[in-house]
Amino acid sequence: MKNRSSGTAEGIAYMRYYESLRPPAQRICNDYLAYPFMAWWVKLAALICRPLPRTFMDWAFEHKGIGISGYLAVRTRLFDDYVMQRIEEGVQQYVILGAGLDSRAYRFADRLAGIKTFEVDHPLSQAVKKQRVRKYYAGNPAQVHYVPVDFTRDDLLTCLMKAGYDPVVPTVFTLEGLVMYLDEASARETLAYIGGNSGPGSSVVFDYVYAAALDGRIQNRVITHMNSLKFIFHEPILFGIEKGYAVSFLQNLGYDRAEDFPPGRLYDLYLKNIAPERTISDIYAIAAGYID
Repeated sequence: MKNRSSGTAEGIAYMRYYESLRPPAQRICNDYLAYPFMAWWVKLAALICRPLPRTFMDWAFEHKGIGISGYLAVRTRLFDDYVMQRIEEGVQQYVILGAGLDSRAYRFADRLAGIKTFEVDHPLSQAVKKQRVRKYYAGNPAQVHYVPVDFTRDDLLTCLMKAGYDPVVPTVFTLEGLVMYLDEASARETLAYIGGNSGPGSSVVFDYVYAAALDGRIQNRVITHMNSLKFIFHEPILFGIEKGYAVSFLQNLGYDRAEDFPPGRLYDLYLKNIAPERTISDIYAIAAGYID
């Protein structure tokens, strides 16, 4: 199998890049490393699309699913803010599960100084990521520990500890664009594993899709579009959580506290005052769990 990054990750990186081109007063997130981390063919698409009117591009994205571009921008921003808040609270480690083309370890390198940072991903995807990072930085940053993990055969904790992870100190975990692509058993096992192998003061944040959007109770073009790509990227959406049950879902997995960020809350936090005319998808949400 040829080394390659996730096709979905490439598309999401393009969306972050596109959002970052908005004027500073209008953009929700600013991922200035999205472009250099993208594949050549995505950069080519970006070059072709760059002259097109933003109104047309916004329409094109919305045609794939109402509010998807707004949601992805808000997701990136919330995860950024969440990690920064945990740093302020004194976490000693940062673990990015399913790191893909995530750029936080590099965008926030100064803030993460002295904090062990681990990027966990499949060996093939990680090889591509390291190659791109090396090209951009003329070498891999010393503060980032790359942890190749094949979840079908490797033990996550064993791989992390070999890389220097300490399971008893406060750690922040981010799982952006990951949980929904796991089957239910794997999603539960991964989140429970995190809670059971991190010290007091640790937390995890992840995004998820509502279960009703997967079984047809909610009709949404986003899911139809994403699953139409499964034959190309082999990344179907598999798992969802019932609306309103994220807190109990995490508490049942052993977390002491949890909070939910449904679409309405996300809109109020990030769109209402900056871009009230923009919409946010009603089938995605974000949840966080805490170990006291």
